[in-house]
Amino acid sequence: MGFLDNLKSFFAPPVQSGTGNFIALNVVCNRCGENIKVSLRRTSDISRVDEYDDGPPGASFFVRKEILGNKCNNLIYFKGYFDENLKLISSDITGGKIVD
Repeated sequence: MGFLDNLKSFFAPPVQSGTGNFIALNVVCNRCGENIKVSLRRTSDISRVDEYDDGPPGASFFVRKEILGNKCNNLIYFKGYFDENLKLISSDITGGKIVD
């Protein structure tokens, strides 16, 4: 594998196995209790972790998202870290909580 192939594979998203282009999260607002469905686009919302990021061990990707529901004006801040298979391994959320 040449240098350009390595560079291309570094910036390319991981191979997906028929799961679609989105990662879905359900978040509940702490203020009004609204259940908010959040869709994270795999190709644009999620970024690679670089060597200067203080993410958890095993983290390959991260996302920062501001979430606003329809019932109130409470802004929910979400930061999540994902492994190479885009499984959520660590998250920090303010103003809400993740539910299954």
